[in-house]
Amino acid sequence: MTKRIVALVDDLLFQQPIASAAQHLGYAVEFAEPTDDVVAYLVARQPQLIIVDLNVRSVDWERWVMAAKTSPATRKMPILAFGAHMDAARIAQARKAGCDAVISNGAFMADPAGAIQKHARPDESEALRRQAQDPLPELAHKAIEQFNAGEFWEQHETFEAVWRAEPGPVRQMYQGILQVGVAYYQIQRRNYDGARKLFQRAWQYLSALPDVCQGVDIAQLRADAQAAMAELERLGPERIAEFDPALFKPIRLVAPAGPTA
Repeated sequence: MTKRIVALVDDLLFQQPIASAAQHLGYAVEFAEPTDDVVAYLVARQPQLIIVDLNVRSVDWERWVMAAKTSPATRKMPILAFGAHMDAARIAQARKAGCDAVISNGAFMADPAGAIQKHARPDESEALRRQAQDPLPELAHKAIEQFNAGEFWEQHETFEAVWRAEPGPVRQMYQGILQVGVAYYQIQRRNYDGARKLFQRAWQYLSALPDVCQGVDIAQLRADAQAAMAELERLGPERIAEFDPALFKPIRLVAPAGPTA
């Protein structure tokens, strides 16, 4: 998975140091453009950090921050803002909107790489890679059996017990599958908004996983969930009753590879 930063910054004075520092640290940077759906934009990109220039002119930074911090699909994404240290009102406005940290322009420009390292989400990719090689827990097998049997509420209860017992980063696989299953459950209940939000929440967990994790075909699950969400959005709330339940695809388990010669 590409480590990504989304920056609400349109001043070249700041863009260039951010891009340089991010590249040095192994991040890709996307300078945000205006969008009607902030949450969908962020869900698709899953940034490790959102950087906000409080004097940005091309986007409404306050709308972005509030949207990100009020949606369950994006509220965990850290937001670092910077602005003029004399502008106390704007700094207070940024904190009230939901920014996790607000620093001065001078502090940010003095060490942009340090600011990124301090405030970005921790990189758990190596620990996740190791845990992905472990066998799937017995209770998770039961949850997948429930999922594949269309028992979407029951799998929720079982997977919740699995992820609560797991302290490592692989717990996000259990959370992601759980969310997809509950999204299917909400479609059955004709709850368009609830289903769409659950798909978005699932993506924050599934997007970081390797294609195969503990024997679960995550690549296929991501494709199936995306296809179901696309069909849900195509139908809209008015036609959700037409949703084809054949799109509730089962989770595939991949046989472990045999020993190499």
